Amino acid sequence: MRIQQLREELAAGPVDGVLARFWAEVALVGTPLVEPYDAEHRLVTFLWKEEAPIDTVVVIGGPALWWEIPDNQLEHIPGTDVWFRSYVTRADLRGRYVLSPNDSLKPLETAGTTAAVTRNATFVPDPFNRAPFTLPEIPGDSVSPAQHFSTFALDQATPRAWAAPRPEVPRGTVTDTTLDERRIWWWQSVPRVEDPALLILLDGRDWTEALPIFPTLDNLVAEGLLPPLVAVLPDSVDFATRARELPCNEGFAEFLADELVPWARKLTGATDDPRRTVIAGKSYGGLASVFAGLRRPDVFGNVIAQSGSFWWAPPGESPEWLLRQVDSELPVRFCLDVGLQEGDWMIPQTKRLAAALTPYAEDVLYREYNGGHDLTCWLAELPTELQWAYGSPWR
Repeated sequence: MRIQQLREELAAGPVDGVLARFWAEVALVGTPLVEPYDAEHRLVTFLWKEEAPIDTVVVIGGPALWWEIPDNQLEHIPGTDVWFRSYVTRADLRGRYVLSPNDSLKPLETAGTTAAVTRNATFVPDPFNRAPFTLPEIPGDSVSPAQHFSTFALDQATPRAWAAPRPEVPRGTVTDTTLDERRIWWWQSVPRVEDPALLILLDGRDWTEALPIFPTLDNLVAEGLLPPLVAVLPDSVDFATRARELPCNEGFAEFLADELVPWARKLTGATDDPRRTVIAGKSYGGLASVFAGLRRPDVFGNVIAQSGSFWWAPPGESPEWLLRQVDSELPVRFCLDVGLQEGDWMIPQTKRLAAALTPYAEDVLYREYNGGHDLTCWLAELPTELQWAYGSPWR
C-alpha cells in the first residue's frame, strides 16, 4: 500500500526527494488517500504534514469515532514530516472529519458549551482535502460559531446525484420570511399547481445555508419522482432554543401543527391532507418529527427521522422516553434512518423505536447508511426517503 511504498522509498533515499515527490502526489490526488483492499472494502489513509514539531495528531470523524479519540492518533514516520493513520472500511462509507494537532486526547466537551467552542477551535480541516464543508455560524449565538470540515465519499457510498443544480431544470421559488419573529424559508416547485403536497423540514438554516436542499427538490420534481410541492423550513433560532424546542416539546408540536402548517396552507394553497403532508428532521429534529407524528396524526401523515436522538429523556426519566409513548394505532407512516458510524448511542435506540412503532403505525421503514451524524450523509439519503414518503409514483 502507499504508506508501505513510502517506507521502502525512504529506505532507498534520498529522503528529501522522496518526501517532496510524496507530498506532490498527495496534493495532486487529494486526501484521504483511498486504495483498493477487496471487493467490499477500501484502505483509507489520513495524513498530516508536519510544519512544526508536534506531539500528537488525531483524526476525528469518518471511520475515526469521536468517542474513541485516543484510538485515532496518527503515527509519525521517524525522520520525516509524515503522520498517517489508515483504516480498512466498507466501500460505501461517506463522512466528514477534522484533524487535531496536539490534541488533549480527552473526551469531547458537551456541545453548546464554551468549553466545546474552545476545543473545537483547535480542530482544522485537512489542507489536502478536495471537498471542504462549513457549517455557518449562527449570528449572535456565542456557542454556534462556524465549523469547518473535510469530507469524502467512497465509490459505493450513496451518491448525491440530485444535489447539484441542473441548468435545464426550472428552479422553484424560495422566499425568506418570518412567522412570530421566527425566520421561515419556503420553497414552491415549478410548475405550480393547485393543492400541492407539503413538506415541513426542521432546522431550516442547515438546509438553506449549509447544504441547500432546494436543487434536490427541483431535480426530483422535474424527474417526476416527487409531486409538485411546497417545502417550509422553520429556523431553530439558536442552540439553546433548539435544545428546548425540539426534544418532545408539546408547545413546539402545537406550533408546528396549529400555526406553521395552517400559515403555510393559507399562504401557498398547500394540501390539508395528512397523507400528502411530510414532516422531516435530523438529530433532535428527527426526535421532534416523530413526536409530532405521534401527537398530531391529523396533520402529519408521514414522518422522516434522520439519525433521531431517540436516546433522549426528560430530566428524571429513564432513556428512550419517546419509545414508551407508542401505545395506540396511528394512521402515520414512519421512516427512521441511522448511520452505522453512530454506534451504541444511536443504532439500538433507533431499531427499538422502529420495532415499537411497527404494530401501531400504518408503515415503518428502518434504514441504515454507512456514515455518521452528518448533514452530508443526510442530504444523500433524503431523496430516497422523500420518494418513499410521498410514494413513487406519488399517492
